[in-house]
Amino acid sequence: MNEKGAVETESSFVAVARISPTQQVRDQLLAAIRRNEFPPGTLLPSERKLCEAFGVSRVSIREALAGLEATGLIEIQHGKGALVRQGITGAYAGPFGLYLEMHRDELSELLRVRGALDGLAAEMAANDGGEDALALIRNAHDSFSDAAKDNADPAELAVLDVAFHRAIALAGGGSLLPDLLADLNGVLTESRDILFSQEGQLPISVAGHQLILDAILAHDGAAAHEAAVDHVMGMLKWVDGFRSAGITA
Repeated sequence: MNEKGAVETESSFVAVARISPTQQVRDQLLAAIRRNEFPPGTLLPSERKLCEAFGVSRVSIREALAGLEATGLIEIQHGKGALVRQGITGAYAGPFGLYLEMHRDELSELLRVRGALDGLAAEMAANDGGEDALALIRNAHDSFSDAAKDNADPAELAVLDVAFHRAIALAGGGSLLPDLLADLNGVLTESRDILFSQEGQLPISVAGHQLILDAILAHDGAAAHEAAVDHVMGMLKWVDGFRSAGITA
């Protein structure tokens, strides 16, 4: 155990110390699978080992595993354990669409909050951003655009997308807004992965970024605010679309 009280394990899990242990366990397992710590075809650690690693009860572990199984990512095999079935790619958008379907109300609320904060961040960047900060935004946009043209992996695109929006948040000069958006973007990682795997989405995202960038570089705070909100609302519309699509694995 380190000086901050985190339980160190070979798989980099940390003990759950806040509310909603089931969700935190599920999110950490999902992140570990995405990092390929547990490749397809391998078993997750036993319930006993997961209890020890996370510092939670078997009930929380079982609920977290059940949530992952519902997405199609793992398969619970009685007598063997939890088998990792597949990774996050466009080919598996259906199973991961179930994850969005399960959490669509929460995601919708988070996106509305993010839209408000992104709008504020873009407006502040347009009004207060210095030349160096604006150059970083432009570079972040170019990196995302180039990766989109090269059909990069959705996970890589998600990282570059976050970098673009973070550069905007930092340009305003404050610290609280970038931290709030960083927390929100961390929660929304999986939905980004799926979104960028959808056919035809990348040109839409690049165009949305371009509108935000142009308004910021023109120092038009109102236009930057509107472009940023519209960009996030497009993602909200996509998430809400799962509600009526009747997605199945």
